[in-house]
Amino acid sequence: MIPKAVFLDIDGTLIMGAEGPFDDDVAAIARARRQGHRFFFNTGRSLAVVPPYLAAAPWIDGIIAGGGSHVLIREGDRFNTIHHVWVDEETLCAISAFYLAHPKWCVFEGETEVYAIPALGTPEYPMEIEESYHIIEGADDFRGPYAGAVVTKITMDGAVTKEEAALFGDRFNTFLLGEYSEAVIGGESKARGMEIALAALGIPPARSVAIGDSANDLEMIRRAGTGIAMGNACEELKRAAAWITAPCGQGGVARALEKWVTGARASGR
Repeated sequence: MIPKAVFLDIDGTLIMGAEGPFDDDVAAIARARRQGHRFFFNTGRSLAVVPPYLAAAPWIDGIIAGGGSHVLIREGDRFNTIHHVWVDEETLCAISAFYLAHPKWCVFEGETEVYAIPALGTPEYPMEIEESYHIIEGADDFRGPYAGAVVTKITMDGAVTKEEAALFGDRFNTFLLGEYSEAVIGGESKARGMEIALAALGIPPARSVAIGDSANDLEMIRRAGTGIAMGNACEELKRAAAWITAPCGQGGVARALEKWVTGARASGR
């Protein structure tokens, strides 16, 4: 039997805030893996922002991070990188200069470290900026104290303005995800990361399953052999999906796997 490859978004799919992954979903993943199927996280988070408890999960075969800019496959007890691109120094400095002069926060997500610009004039860091992040204080910090930083994705406060759209230009694709936006390196996407992983595994695209909930999952859902939207997904994703499962935290991933991967029929919409 040729195995299937399953690509799972993280936020809103496997976890919801501080809750998850949920026992029924993990159990269903374990059953599918015993049948030989392979599982990947496919997330907009950079590798440095993937929760350690998920990165260390024994039931994952690979990670697609940074919206497709970083693809890793497990070999034994370690992950090997098979695809990796990052933002150049000049662009990092230009983006830093912009947000240092504007009242919005910006987070530069890296391979191992995270860098942040708090909102101008804000005495306290917003929720998205944690104490472990390196704070950008000057427009040339990525040429100075943080030279050589490997940044694979950028997250910004609120919706992208016309000024921000001009700043990011064709070098990035931007997505609005609730109260924040993310900028993914141009040419990279969750769909491209999925295709790179499938080629490395020798699994035909028709035997891929993708499960997600947000706008940045849309291309992945459309290109997968079977694209599944969570019950809590945005309406655009639901319209594009082949099937809609239960919401995150209510057995959504488990039901999808039982119906489309392990062969058991499950209720859904």
